[in-house]
Amino acid sequence: MNIINELHNLGINLKNRSSGQIKTICPKCSHTRKKKSDPCLSVNIDQGYYNCHNCQWSGSVMFKKKIDYVLPKINPGKLSDKIIDYFKSRAISMQTLIDFKITESMKYFSALDRKTKAINFNYYRDNELINIKYRDSRKNFSLEKNAELIFYNLDQIKDQESCYIVEGEIDALSLHEAGIKNVISVPNGASSGSQKLDYLDNCIKYFNNKNEIILCCDNDDPGLALRNELARRLGKYRCKYIDLNGFKDANEALISIGILKLLELLENNRKSFPLDGVLDLDTIWNDVISFNNSGIKNFTMGFDNADSLLKIAMGEWSVITGVPNSGKSDFCDQILCNMAVKHGFRSAMFAPESFPYESHIKRISDKLNKRSSSIEDLNNTRDFINDHFSWIKIDLKDLTLEKVLKHFKELVYQKGVNLFVIDPYNMLNHNFNADHSYHDKILSLLTQFVQQTNTHLFLIAHPRKLESENGIYKKATLYDISGSASFFNKCFNGIVVVRELGSKTEYGSDLVRVYIDKVKRKDNGMLGSFDLAPDFKAGGSYKELKQQTKPILNKTQIPF
Repeated sequence: MNIINELHNLGINLKNRSSGQIKTICPKCSHTRKKKSDPCLSVNIDQGYYNCHNCQWSGSVMFKKKIDYVLPKINPGKLSDKIIDYFKSRAISMQTLIDFKITESMKYFSALDRKTKAINFNYYRDNELINIKYRDSRKNFSLEKNAELIFYNLDQIKDQESCYIVEGEIDALSLHEAGIKNVISVPNGASSGSQKLDYLDNCIKYFNNKNEIILCCDNDDPGLALRNELARRLGKYRCKYIDLNGFKDANEALISIGILKLLELLENNRKSFPLDGVLDLDTIWNDVISFNNSGIKNFTMGFDNADSLLKIAMGEWSVITGVPNSGKSDFCDQILCNMAVKHGFRSAMFAPESFPYESHIKRISDKLNKRSSSIEDLNNTRDFINDHFSWIKIDLKDLTLEKVLKHFKELVYQKGVNLFVIDPYNMLNHNFNADHSYHDKILSLLTQFVQQTNTHLFLIAHPRKLESENGIYKKATLYDISGSASFFNKCFNGIVVVRELGSKTEYGSDLVRVYIDKVKRKDNGMLGSFDLAPDFKAGGSYKELKQQTKPILNKTQIPF
């Protein structure tokens, strides 16, 4: 979603800003006011929120309802000689164009501000036209508006035990030209940003019967990112990838070396993703180059005053602790909401203490809406919550970490989840008498899980019984969790939440001080603390307090 375009569509003047928070005139009421130029609309451009302090018009473009998909109409027009000749130059025959039902039409492109002749790549599912991608001679692309995103050539893999996935329609035509029929293409190529893969969500059932999935993405950074995300979602155990041996894509290889050599390349350069416990340098070399250029890839938690202290990296897990009623779970919910809005991340929670789930979902909605959700607000956020949040329910009689992680792994495949929460760790069935290294072994499972799935997990753990004075507990530490040193030693990041009872903030709530007590990788942050406060007038969403972060540099910080 392009937040800026959506805000513009509402008539909101962003004053040529592309990020941050601004005050501007309200399109709903400013024209009725005596001072029409007075800015009364507060806008958070990054998160898509807007609120008018005069007429109370407010909302968020993030929570637009999912559209009802429309079905396009095929243009049966005969292909012109010019387009046929173009495909010939790409080594694509007329028979392949017929097989793929390629057509042409006049299409308006915003980049040109006019109509022009365009190739029509028609997307079918069960022989029904679902979408059309238009391409002109200048490589402008456009998908049918309000049509469902699916893979191109999807019907050809329906009853197959294996399939190829390529990055563009012409690459799909190229493999078909070489005799490979069970090939599909992603609809919108690859990008250097987040790989959400909505089209995979829409087509996931087509992969349930696949024993082998061969990924043939472009040989560039976005293509490699797409390849890695597809493998993460579909399961590396059944995925292989094609090393194109210096060619940019399959079509370039077809043009350069012909059908027979292309088939040899596809067969001989097929590689498996690395096995668990075995590092394949070839598969991560581009990540090594990226790390050398910009360091570890990590993501903000959505609190500006915490950015210098801790960013979240995939392949890691963080433990969150604090005394009873300190707000551990609520703070974690806020992180998930922030990262869903800011980064598009999906989360899954095992949170039996947040029962009933109806109440938990309502609290999530309140934080997203930044107010106590009305029925209308709940309906507005329903699709967003359904897309970005999942809850798992397991019989408490047979509740083990292994079973929870099994469900989590399924959600990586089914929904592409990025963030996981176990709340609390203490609710799991534990065999504390197994041996003295029980906690080390069980916590190592978390590390294996997040690294195999390239996700991040938040583990909320209650401390052991602490001494209190006049009902006030001292600050808990990572060593106060049952299992003591294991939690400090095994976790990547350690977070302690402290609610300063009686220290009322400008929001009328108690100050919440968040301590970063461990950061394993220095690229992700440093030790210190930052202050927040829940604003109950804004749905309990956490507000940053205007203070400097307090970095703590000592020998307990573990270097990378």
